[in-house]
Amino acid sequence: MRRDYADGMVPFQGYGRLTRSTTLALLTAAAILLAEWADLLPDKTMLAVHTGCQIYVLLRVMRARVSPAYLLLWGPLAWFFPLSTALLHFIFGGRKHSSLADAKKEVNRVAWRLSDEPDFGGNRFRLLGDRDGRDTLEELRRQIKGAKRRISLSTYILSDDAVGREIVSLLTARAKEGIAVRLLVDAIGSFGIPLRLCRPLQRAGGKVARFNPALPTQGKGSANWRNHRKIAVFDGTSAVIGGQNLGLRYMGDKPSNRRFRDCSFLIEGPTAAAIERVFIADWCQATDEPPMTFATLLRERPPHVGQARVEVVSSGPDCEGDPLWETYVKLFSNCKRSITVVTPYFVPDRTLFTLLATAAHAGRHVKIMVPRRSDHRLLDLARRWYLRTLREAGAEILFFKPDVLHAKLVIVDDAQLVVGSANLDMRSLFLNYEIGAVVRDPAAVAEVGALIAGWETESTRYTEDLYRRSRTLTGRIIEAVSKVISPLL
Repeated sequence: MRRDYADGMVPFQGYGRLTRSTTLALLTAAAILLAEWADLLPDKTMLAVHTGCQIYVLLRVMRARVSPAYLLLWGPLAWFFPLSTALLHFIFGGRKHSSLADAKKEVNRVAWRLSDEPDFGGNRFRLLGDRDGRDTLEELRRQIKGAKRRISLSTYILSDDAVGREIVSLLTARAKEGIAVRLLVDAIGSFGIPLRLCRPLQRAGGKVARFNPALPTQGKGSANWRNHRKIAVFDGTSAVIGGQNLGLRYMGDKPSNRRFRDCSFLIEGPTAAAIERVFIADWCQATDEPPMTFATLLRERPPHVGQARVEVVSSGPDCEGDPLWETYVKLFSNCKRSITVVTPYFVPDRTLFTLLATAAHAGRHVKIMVPRRSDHRLLDLARRWYLRTLREAGAEILFFKPDVLHAKLVIVDDAQLVVGSANLDMRSLFLNYEIGAVVRDPAAVAEVGALIAGWETESTRYTEDLYRRSRTLTGRIIEAVSKVISPLL
């Protein structure tokens, strides 16, 4: 039974319901562990339990679309520590959740009751990509102040700093004016954010929720499933998406040497409504609000305001298949001339890596741009083999030097552009809740291409001795271990 909160408020803690299956699993595991510790069960019984746990873990791991080397992480653990590993995988493992997929279908069913398919044409598309993220912050300010009916905002990280506090303050002011404000933050990405940061917004009538708390008794599904989407939708007619979280590390009025180099995009037109539907599905999952609550909103159809075609692609445990991964497979397979990839973390699965290597071998211009050093050292180690092998295949590898490059951009044949929140790594493609947009507009592609060209002037190219240390035995072992562990990060 769904909880009812006074004045429509959603508790900031975002505690989910204690499911019967979760309760039973935890109690059973605790009982077995206690019995084993106290030596109360016969050896044959424990052998059967251990074998069952090992089979459970291995079957679940083998079903995941990750590197086969992933077995090297869970296999030994399941062999030597079957009970604890099975419990650990129950909490952190898995990739899909059928009930979540059904819930998302219900959102789409309500949305498309009056139409057979979404309208992705007739949009205006604008890059927000200055060096310090000031234009993104300014656009968010403008959109928040100009919203007439509702504001829907989702972020992975909400920082307790000048930017985070300003955004919450602006949202609070609009909520006091009667604007429907919903703020969704990931429970892990925004872990430790003080309650006082969002209490004024809640008191003003805004709604705040945490997405998928980590404890299995609170969240829905694996604690490893994080909502990495960055979405801001205003009145269902304009939206901002990209890789920038709400914090000084990503945007601000004053230049900062510690700021990530990143970008976002303003989309105005019918596609903004499609982005809002992704937010609503996430909101319903986090709060247990039924999709019919948003029936009127979901059926709105914004007018055409431009010429850009922008298709929304959402991916995650609530989706059938892996839509973002499938999008990249299709684009890379059909490449005729060039592929440009900009990503902070480059740990692709075998299929995408093979497509990139094949394109490079076939004479296509494959360009991979990554930061010289990211904020995840282990992922930097994991990417070495991929980059070195692609360089040997003929790809151009660029290392961005000044700052941590955090942008996520893909351009194919100078004709199609993919933007959004997803990195080109297995976590983004197969585990996280992510959102992307496929843009087919010559002006937009050219504008982003010019941005990347400017970054190239601040980058160094791969040299033969750049990763010479990785060719040592120790270096290769570190690479292998990093590749195995990287999907968990």
